[in-house]
Amino acid sequence: MSHPGPYGGPPHEQPPYQQQPYQQPYQYPYQAPYQQPQMPALGPGQPEQFAIGPGPSGRHMLGQDPYGRPARQSVKARLRSAVLPAVLIVVSLGGIAAIMAGLLAYLAPPPVQEGVLAAAPAAEPPAPQTAAVQQAADPLTLPTVGPGGPGVPLTPAEPAAPPPLPAVKAPPPVKTTEKTRPTRISIPAIGVSARLVSLGVQQNREIQVPPLNRPKLGGWYRYGPVPGEIGPAVILGHVNNRTGPAVFYRLNQVKRGQKIRVARNDGKIVEFTVDGVEKISKSTFPTARVYSNLNDASLRVITCGGIYDPKTGHYTDNIIVYATLSKRTR
Repeated sequence: MSHPGPYGGPPHEQPPYQQQPYQQPYQYPYQAPYQQPQMPALGPGQPEQFAIGPGPSGRHMLGQDPYGRPARQSVKARLRSAVLPAVLIVVSLGGIAAIMAGLLAYLAPPPVQEGVLAAAPAAEPPAPQTAAVQQAADPLTLPTVGPGGPGVPLTPAEPAAPPPLPAVKAPPPVKTTEKTRPTRISIPAIGVSARLVSLGVQQNREIQVPPLNRPKLGGWYRYGPVPGEIGPAVILGHVNNRTGPAVFYRLNQVKRGQKIRVARNDGKIVEFTVDGVEKISKSTFPTARVYSNLNDASLRVITCGGIYDPKTGHYTDNIIVYATLSKRTR
């Protein structure tokens, strides 16, 4: 059968109808309805965690959510997880400190008591000792007066030390009367040659000194022996004043064996040989060593030394020369 074409055009043929084969309608695959996963039962003290759907093993997984975020923990659990490392660190440091303290206590030397030397520990306790322990000497003092001399440090002797031993054998003392007085002193080794005046005692019970405005003058202590007489005669002099060196400026350079000569008003000249020299603080002046009675005629020559204190106008120390009568020149 023919039909007219569109817009009045020529007719065209309609193709004959062909029946299509039968096709089964599409069926969707069966899917089980979604079920809400059950939360697992928590035991006593077990922290709350997410319970999510089955994992690869088909069992419920605890400790993470479906999106991979960390599980939510209780406040108590979070505090425990934060405090535990700190506690472990503190305990470790305490153990290390205890070990170090033990090592130091083990390696420390035994305590030393004053005046007693430390001894190694004995296997058995020692038997009681009846001997007394002597007090150790001051490391800055000598058991006796030193020899002195240039380049030799002058240090004090122990307080109870006697005068130094005589450098020579002393002759018998020189005959002396009440009117005998020394008039001059000379020490050739240091270039001293000075006139002597008599000195007494000040109101504070200290020996007088020559006047500072006469720095080249020496003085003899008139309440002691006369040089050459038995016992220790004492002669004093200044080391310097505001104008410069005084009579005994170089007395600290005198040494054992050198000579000191003293002229007397009776025409005799007595010679002494130096036994030793010491420098000692004025606060610990060795009165017994300087003024004690002796069996021989001796001499003490004293001046100032040490450090000058501008506040007091005095030196801190004394220089003391010890000498023994060695001969009579006239």
